[in-house]
Amino acid sequence: PCICTGGCGKTTLAKLLFNRLAPQFQHSALIELQHDERIGSQQVTSLLKQLGAEGFREGSPAGILLQKAQDYVRDKAVLIVVDNVWTPNQLDELLPRSFGQGSRIIITSRCSGPPHSEWWQKMNRQLKQCAIAELSSEAAVQLFRKSADLELSFQMPSKQLADIEEKLLKACKGLPLALKVTGSALRCNNRNGLEPGDQHEWEEALAALQHNLTALDTEGRLRGILYTAFRILEPEQQHMF
Repeated sequence: PCICTGGCGKTTLAKLLFNRLAPQFQHSALIELQHDERIGSQQVTSLLKQLGAEGFREGSPAGILLQKAQDYVRDKAVLIVVDNVWTPNQLDELLPRSFGQGSRIIITSRCSGPPHSEWWQKMNRQLKQCAIAELSSEAAVQLFRKSADLELSFQMPSKQLADIEEKLLKACKGLPLALKVTGSALRCNNRNGLEPGDQHEWEEALAALQHNLTALDTEGRLRGILYTAFRILEPEQQHMF
């Protein structure tokens, strides 16, 4: 399992790993979960279809479908990627308990090991946990500038703008999602390139960001960053959300 907070790139990593590893397996599946999503027939059916299983009735009770999945993967090497696990029961109700030799099960989650998950307890000795760190300062600058449509080698036209950029980067705390949405929102105001006259707009963005970053936890800070990025948009752009 890959454990980290929201906005750190779990979904991007899950899709990247799946796309790279899937060609090595005859049977593979990528399941993307929503917040507190209850697992039912629809999700288990999606798992079966992606793995290539046949001979099951769609709409059957989830428990029956899960048993079908168990029978199907018991002697097969499979790749299953489950993104954004929120609750222990999601694992219990979605994943088989045993797999063929050579199988790879990849899970991304915000919680560090659901302690009450039967599936987790059964598989615990075979699991390797990794934590996703925040971006380095260099990587954060690169992502922010790319999102803001600025060259990495671009020299800020004023010291004030350079200072504001540094403070914006610090506020984003190395979270990829925060860097992307903040940079993209500022790019909307600078289609003709960044000039000293744009300093006022960047100052407003920084002030709004600092005002909304009152939460101490990372999840709360991320919500503040997203809200700030939304407020930076032009009114006609805001109506798109």
